[in-house]
Amino acid sequence: MVLFSRQKSRMTSSPSKDTFPLMATNVKLCQLCGLWGDIAYRSHVWRAVLFSFCLIFWYLVPSFMFMISEEPSFIVLMKPILELFAITMFVLRISNHVLCRETLYECYRDLQQAYDQFAGNLHEDVGSIVRHVRRSAELLTKIYFSMVYFQAATYGVVPAITTIVRYSFGNEAVELPSTVLEADFVVFDHKANFWTWLPTMMTSIAVQYGMLTFMSSNECLFWNMLHHVSCLYKIVYQEIGRLNEYKNPDEFKRQLAIIVEVHEVCFRTSRRLESVLSPAMALLYFSCIFQTCYVMLVVSVIDDLFLLASMAFILQYTVFLIFSFSMLGTELMDASSLISEAIYNTKWYEWAAPERRLLLFMLMRSDRVVAISAAKFFHLNRATFGVAMKTAFSYFTLMQRFIGEDRDQGH
Repeated sequence: MVLFSRQKSRMTSSPSKDTFPLMATNVKLCQLCGLWGDIAYRSHVWRAVLFSFCLIFWYLVPSFMFMISEEPSFIVLMKPILELFAITMFVLRISNHVLCRETLYECYRDLQQAYDQFAGNLHEDVGSIVRHVRRSAELLTKIYFSMVYFQAATYGVVPAITTIVRYSFGNEAVELPSTVLEADFVVFDHKANFWTWLPTMMTSIAVQYGMLTFMSSNECLFWNMLHHVSCLYKIVYQEIGRLNEYKNPDEFKRQLAIIVEVHEVCFRTSRRLESVLSPAMALLYFSCIFQTCYVMLVVSVIDDLFLLASMAFILQYTVFLIFSFSMLGTELMDASSLISEAIYNTKWYEWAAPERRLLLFMLMRSDRVVAISAAKFFHLNRATFGVAMKTAFSYFTLMQRFIGEDRDQGH
C-alpha cells in the first residue's frame, strides 16, 4: 500500500514540461481563446467573456432588431430566425465551457499524467494506442479547423469578395449583401453606401471566424478528451490481460498499483466529462431537432436555392456534431465495458487477499455504466442519434399536417 500511495501522489502532481504531448495544438488554441483552466491562463478568461458579448451585441441584437423592424414577411425572416437560434446556442455553449474550464483542465491533467505512465511502454499493443492518440489529436484539430474555415467562407467571405470585385470594376449600383447575418444596426445604415458596408462586412467576418475558432476549439477538446479516455480504457484492458505473465511478486504489485490508479483516473475523468457535457449535449440535441424541423418546413414552403443552401450549412453542422458525439459516446461505453471482461480472465483466485481486494474495487467500478448523457435523460450512442433524427421527422410531420389544415380552413 505504500507503493500505491506513492504512485497516487505522483499521479496527482503537476505535469512537467517533458511529459507526453497531449493534444498540444488543441490546448494552445484553448489557451488563446481563454477557455483553459490552468492557473497560468485563468486570467485570460476575459477573452471568452468579451467575445461572448461581441456575439451578443454584433450578431444577436442587430438580428433581433432586423426581425422586429419594418415588419418583414415570414419568408424574409426564415433565415434570420435560424441564425438567431444558432448564435444563441453558440453563446450558451461558450458560457458552459467557461464555467467548466477548471473541471476540463483537471480532466486534462489526469489524462496527461496517466498517459505518462505508458509513454515508453515496450508492448506493441499499448505503444500503438499511445502513438494513435498522439497523431489523432493533432490531425483532428488541424483538419477540422481547415474544413470549418473553408466552409464558412461561403457564408461571408465569398459574397464579400464578389461584391468588392464587382464594385471595383465600376458597377457602383451593385446590390450590397447582408453582413454575414441579416442585421439592423439601428445607429447606422450599413447598406447606405459601399464605404459604410465594407468595414461593417469586414468586422462581421472577423467576428464570424472568431466564433468558429472558439467553437472549434471547444468541440475538438471535447472530442479529443472523450477519445483519449476511451483509449486509456483500452490500455488498461491490455495491461490487465498481462498480469498473469508477471512471476516476480514485486513487479506484479507495482504493475497492479499502476493499473488500479489509471483505471480510477479513467472512471473519474469520465464522470467529470459527463458533468460538463451533459448540459451541452442537451442543447445540441434540442438544437438538432428544432433546426431539422425548421429547415424541412422551409423546404416545403419556398424554393430559394441560396436560402436553402445557407440554412443547410447550419443544419449539417449541428447534425454532424450530434453524430460525432454519439459515436464517441458509443466508443466510451464499449471501452469501459471491456474492463470487467479482462478481470474475469485473470487468475485472480491465485492472488493474495490485498490484490484481490484491489481487483474487486476495479470490478465494482467497471460494472457501473460509463457514458455521456444529455441532461441525464439518455445516454449518447448510435441508437440515440437515430432516435433524434426520427423525432425531428415526427415533429415535422405534425407541423406539416397543422399547416395543411390551416390552409384548407383558409380556402
